[in-house]
Amino acid sequence: MLHQRALGASTRHELFSARANVPTYTRHAMKGLKSTTDYRMASRALVDQVSRGLVAIQDVCDAHPELLRAARNVGAPARRACPICTLADDRAEVPRDEAESLRLVTYVFGDALKRLSGHIVWERRELDELARSYDSFMAYVVECCLVCGWNHMVESYLMGRRHAV
Repeated sequence: MLHQRALGASTRHELFSARANVPTYTRHAMKGLKSTTDYRMASRALVDQVSRGLVAIQDVCDAHPELLRAARNVGAPARRACPICTLADDRAEVPRDEAESLRLVTYVFGDALKRLSGHIVWERRELDELARSYDSFMAYVVECCLVCGWNHMVESYLMGRRHAV
């Protein structure tokens, strides 16, 4: 299911973002981009459905092992808590965990990228280099919780020489 979401498939799992929560390298790269899709409203709607019991937690906390590995090893810490862990802490009436368990991982896809399509971008320098070197590709930011496995698309945007402003 993650691969469908990373490719922009329309599912009930497509979620949310806050620009402040996007890693520095993607926030800077997004300036001046023509086409950006923010999944914040979808995320909030899904979290609301989970909180009302309409969607099971196991249906949203289903991160693929490869995404969890990428989030653990190269993901940028998000500046907010996991919405599902927060929901669980609130229901259990326990103090919220302050650990940075929610991570952001950026993937790039595009025919022009050839063998680099589907790769993870580790830092801004790499993303900027790809944008200067290739005509067109999509970048997808996915958030993933290391504790519960929550994962959702945060944002997607077109990048490359053809889309520079």
